[in-house]
Amino acid sequence: PMVASAAELRHSAGTAPGNGAHKITVNGVKVQRSVRKTQGGSALQKMLRFARAQWFILCVFASIGLAKMAPWVGVKGGPLKPEFTVKILGVGAIFFMSGLSLKTEELAKAAMQVNLHATIQGFSLAVTPLLVCTVAGFLESLITTAPGGGGSSGMEDVLSLLMGIKVLSCLPPPVSTGLILTKETEGNEAAAIFNGTIGAFMGVIFTPMLVMAVTGGSADVPIANIIKKLCITVVAPLLAGQLTKYSGIFSSKFLKKIPFSTMRSLILLTIIYTTFCGTFMKKLEITMGYFFGLVAVLLFQQCSNMFLVKNICAAQGMKRTDAVAAMFCAVHKSLTLGMPITGIVFEGDPKLAVITIPLLVYHPMQILLGSLLVPTLKKWVAAGQDEDPSRKG
Repeated sequence: PMVASAAELRHSAGTAPGNGAHKITVNGVKVQRSVRKTQGGSALQKMLRFARAQWFILCVFASIGLAKMAPWVGVKGGPLKPEFTVKILGVGAIFFMSGLSLKTEELAKAAMQVNLHATIQGFSLAVTPLLVCTVAGFLESLITTAPGGGGSSGMEDVLSLLMGIKVLSCLPPPVSTGLILTKETEGNEAAAIFNGTIGAFMGVIFTPMLVMAVTGGSADVPIANIIKKLCITVVAPLLAGQLTKYSGIFSSKFLKKIPFSTMRSLILLTIIYTTFCGTFMKKLEITMGYFFGLVAVLLFQQCSNMFLVKNICAAQGMKRTDAVAAMFCAVHKSLTLGMPITGIVFEGDPKLAVITIPLLVYHPMQILLGSLLVPTLKKWVAAGQDEDPSRKG
């Protein structure tokens, strides 16, 4: 064994900046020794370090606070014009950046992950509606068969909320937020793109049928207009990004320097801000007691569904990168498709405003909850890759 005396140990020139490591020479061989750097400093320095590390979570709450103070700025038709700047430019930018950063073979590989796609689409458009409608139908029967039935104003509101929850369960995943959150957690971005896009197209066809089956109503959904919008905001930017990537306009070295993650986070913060602007501008049509009860129910539904999807993926032996993509894509619901369908099916219904409340609550909740879970899920994904490098996604 190599033994070194004190005279044979000598420090190299200085300490490596920023990492607290010392280079030393032992018997003529250079080695590196790590030295833990103390995290001292004043209270202000500690606060600044915390703010830098948790800037996104802090900005999420700041966005909600700004939306509460001036909701009129970020609503449809307001100065920010979110119907164009966010829903078209913002979403288009997300998919353009994905096209720039993703390799075509990664998209092709993701398209072949049949088990993952079946899990996401099956859970979103089959398992969730079945579970929710079963529980909601049971509660409806209890209310209508109870003494006095659902005739009181309060019970009518409860029945309308239950109907709204059933409609919510039939919606497909959104095309943008699931992708952003999957990317931020180092999940399978290509799978999130594939399922967000396919789910949106499937939702145009299957969601109206599911809603009609659940409600017993009818709907004439403008399928052509919805497909056209999806092509403009999703397919075209993604293809444009891929073409730009392989055209040679930008070198791979230059593309690696672009802060795609930060740009996606800023777009997500804009989506959060405009979403809560719309929520705060809506007049609450139910009592605060019913509202907080609804929040509790939807939060439980969302958390339990994410937990269920996580375990379904684990049972199939999927990578953690695939699991986080499934947790977001299978559980999140699209307000963009849900509101028009609800408006068409329940046109003229005096309880329409109450029926749409679950959709309006679930949408910002899924973005906020997903944003808060990003640091935890990112560590979970990284831990899985460290435990089994051969399965690194």
